[in-house]
Amino acid sequence: MNNKSNAELVKADFDRELSELQEIIDKNLFQAIQKKDEKAIKQSFLQARIKYKQLEYYIEYFFPSTSVLLNGAPIDEIELGENLIENPTGFQVMEEIIYQNPTIENRKELENEVKKMQLNLQRVKRFNEQYQITDAQLFDAIRLEIFRITSLGITGFDTPNALQSIPEAASALKGIANVLARYKNNGSAKLIASAISYLNSHNNFNHFDRLTFITSYLDPISKHINQLRLGKKIPVAASGSALRDDATSMFQVNAFDVNKFVGNSTLFINDDKIALGKVLFNDAVLSNGNKRSCASCHQQSLAFTDGLTKAAGIAKGEVLLRNTPTLAYAGLQRGFFYDLKAGTLEDQALDVVHHKQEMNGSLKEAAMRINSSKNYAALFRKAYPDKSTKADPWKIQHALASYIRSLNPFNSRFDRYMQGDKKQLNQQEKAGFNLFMGKAKCGSCHFAPLFNGTQAPLFMKSEAEVLGVPATTDTLKPKIDPDLGRYALYTYPQYKHAFKTSTVRNITKTGPYMHNGVYKTLEEVIDFYNRGGGAGMGIKVDNQTLSGDKRNLTKTEIKQIIAFLGTLEDSL
Repeated sequence: MNNKSNAELVKADFDRELSELQEIIDKNLFQAIQKKDEKAIKQSFLQARIKYKQLEYYIEYFFPSTSVLLNGAPIDEIELGENLIENPTGFQVMEEIIYQNPTIENRKELENEVKKMQLNLQRVKRFNEQYQITDAQLFDAIRLEIFRITSLGITGFDTPNALQSIPEAASALKGIANVLARYKNNGSAKLIASAISYLNSHNNFNHFDRLTFITSYLDPISKHINQLRLGKKIPVAASGSALRDDATSMFQVNAFDVNKFVGNSTLFINDDKIALGKVLFNDAVLSNGNKRSCASCHQQSLAFTDGLTKAAGIAKGEVLLRNTPTLAYAGLQRGFFYDLKAGTLEDQALDVVHHKQEMNGSLKEAAMRINSSKNYAALFRKAYPDKSTKADPWKIQHALASYIRSLNPFNSRFDRYMQGDKKQLNQQEKAGFNLFMGKAKCGSCHFAPLFNGTQAPLFMKSEAEVLGVPATTDTLKPKIDPDLGRYALYTYPQYKHAFKTSTVRNITKTGPYMHNGVYKTLEEVIDFYNRGGGAGMGIKVDNQTLSGDKRNLTKTEIKQIIAFLGTLEDSL
């Protein structure tokens, strides 16, 4: 008689499936490399990835650090402050070798990658023996896996060369179905079988209808699984994601918990802090000589940008180094400024107020001026009732940050469509979304649903990319913009010309574009990407993280993408 719980049975299933993955790696892939059989190498590599995807929900959830070693991005991981550079390893590194550089010299490197994977899979097996898992954790793991498929899996994010994201999504869903089989749920099994059938019959990366797949298959599956969880009285797990623990779709109303983007409960926002922050944001009291407010450069009508190529300094005629970024959805990020030099919005506020060219102010002096105002006294009393009613630098920083954290309306036509109002998008706009998430590969850096560089489904890190942005619009003799980006702060060669990936929400209001405002229109921006960024245009950018391959988008497709981008415009 089997007295194991459902969770214990799933754990045993995983262990068995993990052994099958190890066998594919050991016997098929490793032997194919030793035999120098290029066809067998590709076949066994794809077979291994398919098997890994079936286990992805479990590995990503219970072994997040090891998952990076198994299927992390093929770029160096730099630990700031420790002078430590972790070289990438895993499936994505293997894919680059197999599909981009299948030379005799690189075959040894591929063999070494396989050996590393063998060790990392053995580590997973050892750790799994020690784990005790719960029903709540398993349901959270498969919930997050559905979100991972939505935002990353079907975009080709981790298989940019082999372009196997469609069959791999089917395998990931099969892994979820195997879990649910232990809970004897036929309803979810039927929905997943239908989704897998759709994937199998529409296996064309460039033409796959991602919008239909998300709204008609993935979201309904997630909601049905949640109903199963509720029916079995399984509690929600305290998820590591910035989404609400009970969210069933990344596109639902109030899917995000903005307080999960702050360090501790003292930084949580509330209506009174937001109200105070809004007044401070629009008041020149923070600047030297009361010359400008935050709103001077972050105008609400322009999605909190200024419409200038580069921001204006506080002194007349002065121009700053970079374009003014939007503050809309800024609270749903892990890094701030184009070079990610600030880790919190509080730090960003401190930097801007004290910056000699921006506000040339002092929070300490501003607090003294504010404390002479009766109106402000009342606002601070409401916002911080448990502390001294007087303004101080930290309260000013936090109130400003709280206001900015509230600027996440999610009320665009796209959002309303994803929440069920199918009249909101036309065919051109739908086609544009599918191109954005597919052939154009925009969605592999601008991750849905935020469409910035903060990666789903955990939203724990905001990415910077090296695009090779030129100094001018000259495409015949382009030269890279001299701004070094993150490299100016941290002199790692990987950071040269690296800039934060900003959101494309409200992008129709936020031009000019790029960190230097070089492009005035979205047509110019997409043409830049269509050419393969700076490297594709002929600029020597050895560390470009954007693929230098041409996207081969047609004029019609470019218009469709721009039409989709227009649906991301909010009422702010």
